[in-house]
Amino acid sequence: MNFTLLKSGIESKHKLPKEWNELSLSKYVRVMKSLQDKEVKTDLEKTVGILRILSDASEEDILRLPVKNINQLGAHLVDFLETRPNDELRNIIKIKGVEYGFHPKLSDISFGEWVDIDAFINEGSNDNLHKIMAILYRPIIAKSGDKYQIEPYEPCKDREQIMLENLTVGDFYGVSVFFSDLGMELLNHSLASSIKNLKEARTEEI
Repeated sequence: MNFTLLKSGIESKHKLPKEWNELSLSKYVRVMKSLQDKEVKTDLEKTVGILRILSDASEEDILRLPVKNINQLGAHLVDFLETRPNDELRNIIKIKGVEYGFHPKLSDISFGEWVDIDAFINEGSNDNLHKIMAILYRPIIAKSGDKYQIEPYEPCKDREQIMLENLTVGDFYGVSVFFSDLGMELLNHSLASSIKNLKEARTEEI
């Protein structure tokens, strides 16, 4: 859905996503924080906050819109929130010409990988979702048919930033569903919570 704002005689065009799959990881994190913000008292405040995130419009500009426009945007927002993200695990994602492969064998995850994932979860899963994805998805260095090999794990700030700026909900939501299909109870729809359950399952096995 597109809408236009007029400020000081200058028009600015804004677009709202139709479904979760279109939402970037960075905006997803901000939306989740907004939904969970206990300081936001009313539904109207939450609606304005989410519209501001999704459209990149300022709160001031949104509040100047006619009530009928807000109602239309609110109705679109309800439809957006009710859509279901793509739940198919994407083993390979391509970003700016580079193929990143999902960890091909989680049972062989290294201690270093696990320590970092655990630390990111404890520091705050929403804030560190892109860092967790940068561990699970790494550049493919060899490929044969459906099989591939990813580069050895080393912390990489550049890859974390690439994930934050380029991944969409459609890219990473399937990871949580993948863990759920393994029989692990999800605390919520976030990837980090899925990994937390994976941690508990692995701890019981040791």
